[in-house]
Amino acid sequence: MDNKLTVAQSLRHARHDFLNELQLIKLNLDLGRAEKAQALIRTYAEAAMHNSRLSALLLPKTEEWLLTSAWRHPELHITLMCEAERAPAISDDVLHDWLEAFANSIKQAFSDAWPYPVDMRLLEVDGRFFLELSGPGDWSALDLDSQQLAIGKACGSDRSKVEIHAQMEG
Repeated sequence: MDNKLTVAQSLRHARHDFLNELQLIKLNLDLGRAEKAQALIRTYAEAAMHNSRLSALLLPKTEEWLLTSAWRHPELHITLMCEAERAPAISDDVLHDWLEAFANSIKQAFSDAWPYPVDMRLLEVDGRFFLELSGPGDWSALDLDSQQLAIGKACGSDRSKVEIHAQMEG
C-alpha cells in the first residue's frame, strides 16, 4: 500500500527535518565542535547533490518515493547515492511499485531491527543502469522478483544485495 503524502505534508516534514539539521549544526558549534559541524554540513550538501542527480533522471514517481520514503517508512533508514547521469530504460511506474513492495518486504522480515539500514546506489557502468540495494541480514527468503525488471540477488547471513539492471535511454 502506498500511503501518499500531500504536498503540504511533505513540506511540513521537509521543514521539520531541515530545522533538526540546523539544530545539530548549531549544537555542535555551541559545544565548540566546529569540525563535527562542518562534517554535518558536508553530509547534508552531499545528500542534496544526490537528490539533484536523482531529479535529473526524470523518474518522477521513483524520485517522489525516494524523497518521501523516510517519512512514509520511518522504520527504514535509506541512504541514497545517485551516481547515474542518464535515465534508465525502466518504467517509472514499475520501479516505483517494486520499491514500495521491497520496503514492505524488508519491514515485515526485519520488524525487530528498526531502524533498518538500507544503502541504495543508482549508477551507470558501460552503458547500463544499476540500482543496488544492500543491507544487513539474509534476504534470500524475500520475494523480490519482478516480471518487468532484471533483478540479481546475492544473499549472505550477514549482508544481502539486490541489483536491478537496465539499458540506458538514448
